[in-house]
Amino acid sequence: MGHLILAGLYSDDTSSAIPLLENLGVEPFLLAKWVHLICAQRLVRRICPDCKSPEAIGLQVLIDVGFTPEEAKVVQTYKGRGCDNCSNTGYKGQVGLYEAMEITEELQELISSRVSTRELKRKAVEQGMVTLHRSGLIKVAAGLTSLEEVVVKVVL
Repeated sequence: MGHLILAGLYSDDTSSAIPLLENLGVEPFLLAKWVHLICAQRLVRRICPDCKSPEAIGLQVLIDVGFTPEEAKVVQTYKGRGCDNCSNTGYKGQVGLYEAMEITEELQELISSRVSTRELKRKAVEQGMVTLHRSGLIKVAAGLTSLEEVVVKVVL
């Protein structure tokens, strides 16, 4: 019924891929009709399991970086102290942060109308998309990476 095309672009997030494709000469009405899913990813360092230890971060800092007040009260953050296993970096390996924007009919209309990337992202989040930033906070709360890694690697 058609062709599946996978392409890689360098952009900050999923919604930023649309103007990049437009700059390559793809008309918005074609993007709206033929693009079904846009994914963005970032790799962050994984905390070393051998030297992982709790890290005390203030409640307001957690809220300022995007945790809800309720989440900030219960989240435990971690960091790696550094050990022989991780060459004293505190990190060993990587973990992915992902954002996937499914192009719904409503998003198709917005793309055809050439709305801003901010508006496109806002609508996608309203429809349930998990942003790269939120994906990072989820990984922090799961103890997989540090808050510092997410703040440094993900554009807020």
